[in-house]
Amino acid sequence: MSTGEEPMVIVAEPVLRAHLEGMLAALGVPGDQAAVVADNLVEADLRGIDSHGSHLMALYFGRVRSGHLRPVTKVTTLDDQGATVRLDGGLGFGQVAGVAAMDLAVERAQLHATAVVTVREVTHLGALAYYTLPAAERGYIALAFQNGATIVPPFGGTTGIFSTNPFSYAIPAGTEPPIVFDVATTAAAGNKILLARKRGDMTIPAGWANDEEGLPTTDPNAASIFQLQWFGGYKGFGLGMLVEIMSGLLADSCFGTVENTESELAGRERVAKGCGFIALDVTRFLPLDEFRNRVDRLVSDVHASALAPGTERIYVPGEIEVHRRTARLRDGIPLPEALVVELDGMAASVNCEPLQRGA
Repeated sequence: MSTGEEPMVIVAEPVLRAHLEGMLAALGVPGDQAAVVADNLVEADLRGIDSHGSHLMALYFGRVRSGHLRPVTKVTTLDDQGATVRLDGGLGFGQVAGVAAMDLAVERAQLHATAVVTVREVTHLGALAYYTLPAAERGYIALAFQNGATIVPPFGGTTGIFSTNPFSYAIPAGTEPPIVFDVATTAAAGNKILLARKRGDMTIPAGWANDEEGLPTTDPNAASIFQLQWFGGYKGFGLGMLVEIMSGLLADSCFGTVENTESELAGRERVAKGCGFIALDVTRFLPLDEFRNRVDRLVSDVHASALAPGTERIYVPGEIEVHRRTARLRDGIPLPEALVVELDGMAASVNCEPLQRGA
């Protein structure tokens, strides 16, 4: 959690977007692809998913410069059976491959009622809601899964075999915003700990991570991103196993301790991931308007629930992010001063101007 005292800088959404696009272009990312990556990061910042916003530029910047992330993303088709497609992301930007995969899943679901698209040799996708939300806005139920480096032990173990294994679902609604759920199956993503350090937070919530000895800690500097803990204990672990299968195994990608990639980075340093996307055409079950109305009714029932002591309002998944996005579009995006300094340093190294402050 934040101390609330770290200096924050307010940045206007168009300014941050242009700044990130400019740095990506300076790294050799084609303009249309840079726009997708920047949009992914800015949308996360707007929705308050700060761990998956512009904070990630340092990760991507370093990987491009080291040659482990290819600046030009080339997505190729490995197998196409209509309702199921397997793609290769070419170790380029995960966002570019992810958008292509989700769009294809929706296109094929129009024809086959449901479709599954997997991608191997894909790198970090960013926040998964970026892919499921647009599909829901088009009237499809959408799911997304991604695995990654071996930084999380199985429940009860200390040897890293899994990643934070995030998954997301999104459901179309009517007058209500789409329902959007996007979580790591660990109690927290490793980037939340890294961002807590960057902000200078004194503590993190209990249950997020252990230290290198496997002992629980709330100190962000002692917490190991290689000892993250599952949310709900064995229940989170069970969901993490599902994500590993739906992304790594189905995509013919890396999984567990098995390396199946052209990349020279493996284990904890692995950049090659697998991911899976599912789209379901709800009109094969109900007329779309009727389905949307029923989702709205369900949301209304949730909102009407009697409040527990200390609760001011009940939210459905994704609703808080909608309100936060509206506020940040209006008032600007708050970024930690340390992050802005980091972004400015990267910009200077590729002859880009520093980030313009102010809403």
